[in-house]
Amino acid sequence: MRKVKSDAAAQVSQEIEKAMTLSGRGLQDRAWERLKWAERMAEDAGLASGHLFWGLAATADQRDDAESAVRYIGKALRLDPAAPAFRDSHRIICEHVIFTFKAMDVTDPAVPTFFQLIADLDVVDAAALTKLSRYVAAADGNYEAALGLAQDAVQREPYNAEALRHLASLLVKIGRHQEARARRREAEALAVTFLCPAAEA
Repeated sequence: MRKVKSDAAAQVSQEIEKAMTLSGRGLQDRAWERLKWAERMAEDAGLASGHLFWGLAATADQRDDAESAVRYIGKALRLDPAAPAFRDSHRIICEHVIFTFKAMDVTDPAVPTFFQLIADLDVVDAAALTKLSRYVAAADGNYEAALGLAQDAVQREPYNAEALRHLASLLVKIGRHQEARARRREAEALAVTFLCPAAEA
């Protein structure tokens, strides 16, 4: 049994090397096919390879397959959270996912999917929560759900003026005008705080 597993590991390793060669030549689709074949061989042999998952994540990212990139880099890091190459790929994938998310219109139906990817990458911030809140308000008209997200954004980053202004706008929509005014004042105070040093300079 040990010999069989060792042989399978050697075959998987060879497939990973072939895939990396193809990827280096810019043949991402062919590299992906090789790596998926290696994944099936590894599964059949009961093997779990962080390096294989890392290769799949990096190749998926090159193919603009964000969902696969996020899924596989998560698998790689669970097996070896300290591997520098894995962590570097996680950073790159985060940058790509966040860039795509920020470029989306708030009514884009892909907003919730990409927000979930950001959550899976563990890089949710006030800006991401605010954008999802705007999407929920615009696409579904569900101001209560949008309000909950906006409140989460402000709780996460209390000094984020954009998040405060958005929260205030939602509070107005549901008739909570006094709270809305308070949040607007907080946002305005932040704007003054950040403008003062520039004015002095």
